[in-house]
Amino acid sequence: MQGNRGRAGAPEEYEGREQAYIKHELLKAYLEKLFLIIGMSSGKLGISEICYVDCCAGPWSAENENLTDTSIGVSLRILDKCKKELNKHGVKLQFRALYVEKDDQAFARLDRFIKEKTPSGIDAHAHHGDFVLMRKDILKWCGDDAFAFIFIDPKGWKDVAVNVMRPLLRRPKSEFLINFMYEFVSRTASMADWKVEIAALLGEAVDVENLHGAAREKFLVDTYRKNLKRDLPTTGNWPPRSAHVRVLDRKKERPKYHLVYLTSHPRGVVEFMQISEGLEQVQKRVRASTRQAARVQKSRQEELWNETEFVDSKAGHVDIAQVEKFWIEYLSGGQRRVGAEEFADLIEQTDWFPGDFQRALVRLIEAGKVRNLDAKGKRPKQPLHWKKGERLALVEGNR
Repeated sequence: MQGNRGRAGAPEEYEGREQAYIKHELLKAYLEKLFLIIGMSSGKLGISEICYVDCCAGPWSAENENLTDTSIGVSLRILDKCKKELNKHGVKLQFRALYVEKDDQAFARLDRFIKEKTPSGIDAHAHHGDFVLMRKDILKWCGDDAFAFIFIDPKGWKDVAVNVMRPLLRRPKSEFLINFMYEFVSRTASMADWKVEIAALLGEAVDVENLHGAAREKFLVDTYRKNLKRDLPTTGNWPPRSAHVRVLDRKKERPKYHLVYLTSHPRGVVEFMQISEGLEQVQKRVRASTRQAARVQKSRQEELWNETEFVDSKAGHVDIAQVEKFWIEYLSGGQRRVGAEEFADLIEQTDWFPGDFQRALVRLIEAGKVRNLDAKGKRPKQPLHWKKGERLALVEGNR
């Protein structure tokens, strides 16, 4: 079953820490998309270098010396890949990376790896220390003109408190991915002994005594996101934005943590959630494979069927009828142009995946209830081209 598990679920080096696999797959997919978009627009943006910062780099529990199963290995491969791809298009950018780690043993391994394995053309450094105490140093290393992506994935949770993050958040031309350890926060948010610490983490005091399940989760995550955004600078006319990915416990049907994403660009939210939607299916297969492997280990009998073949693709998605109702109400006042800003607004407001909005539109257009006034011909999968900005309207009689 180990071979099966490696193919259907997470690779074998992630056994016992499947959540890290989901996290790294998201990081890998989004960084590549982000760096290529920024790179191809660098002339217009006035950017000559891209910086990647891992504030809690580790490695903590990697299974191989090449660190392929760590954020370190993932990020260096993506930086190298993006630099080479941009070079093909005549885009010359400097790529720099900073890896911060305070644990002595982990840092020794990190430093050795960076010195021996950093791809040619990538300027990478390892810094020994606590990133909270080194925030000014990190900002100085980034400089004022580079685009920076800052990843914060600590072992604990106090290091990502809103007031701790504030100096970093205020840096322009930056995006962030933060591990919000929801399982611990939810468990302690109602405890009197933890009120001060939880208020510091979230950026305000909260009362969740009467909130449970999904309502409690949404409130805590939204409060954290709201207060982080307050310190994010506005870029032009674009306000700060946030999205998040829910990562479940490897065996149980409950959230382990949320990966909170911050940006000032509307396209970032849409792209991030599109990638997250694809990874939702990966997460389902990984968890199904993990559960099956645990049963096999306990019973010592192989199972005839691979559980990953029976994953419910709709689980974790909003009811499509609810999205259809949302579109009808959204368009009830007349035609609406939906471009990157508007689409990002809808996603941030609802936390729904872009694909959910698109699938609902397919059904509404086929039912003759909505029209895309700018579409030529049928679009069976992507009825809205949000990058162009297109006009949607209710068909007469459906208002």
